[in-house]
Amino acid sequence: MARFTTFQQANLTTIITLAEAKIHLRVGDSGDDAYITSLIFAAQNVIENYCNINLMSRTIIQNCDTWEDTKILLISPPANSGTVSLTSVQYYNTTNVLTTDTLANYILDSGSTPPRLELKQDKTYPKTYERNSAIKISYLCGQLQASRIPFALKQAALIFVGQFYENRQIDVVGRTVGTIPTAAKFLMEPYRIQTLGC
Repeated sequence: MARFTTFQQANLTTIITLAEAKIHLRVGDSGDDAYITSLIFAAQNVIENYCNINLMSRTIIQNCDTWEDTKILLISPPANSGTVSLTSVQYYNTTNVLTTDTLANYILDSGSTPPRLELKQDKTYPKTYERNSAIKISYLCGQLQASRIPFALKQAALIFVGQFYENRQIDVVGRTVGTIPTAAKFLMEPYRIQTLGC
């Protein structure tokens, strides 16, 4: 029994803009624009990994060994922000051929955190081939508009960008840079989602 997620595409949209980051950093010129942009993406990834969420909308594929593994989706949108919608349910049938099941057979509880996926009462799960990642659940998850991301998570992103920009090396004399800044952790904690098993 195992499950893990992959992303169909990389993050293409950020929750804070380059202009917002530069104001936070008090940077007035454009010499570091590309570098600061990369830090914004890194900050967003830290938030997503810590909170177990996906911020901006993209397709997530949850790979599962058994149907039991499909009942809880591992990645959620931020609480009270963003949506989850099921796009496909695929499985390797008894002859090891990838087959697409009917979406109408399933109920997605997008209101729970994390989201839950259930089979309708009058339906039965298809038989699968005995292999790893026998089932693939694809779903769209996240927020379409950065303006609707909670302000606390945006502020956490700015704090991370500031930390990364000021501390470009692993070891900085006289500073502790290897841990999550306390303020950022405080801002992210209400949005952190715990799921059992991966």
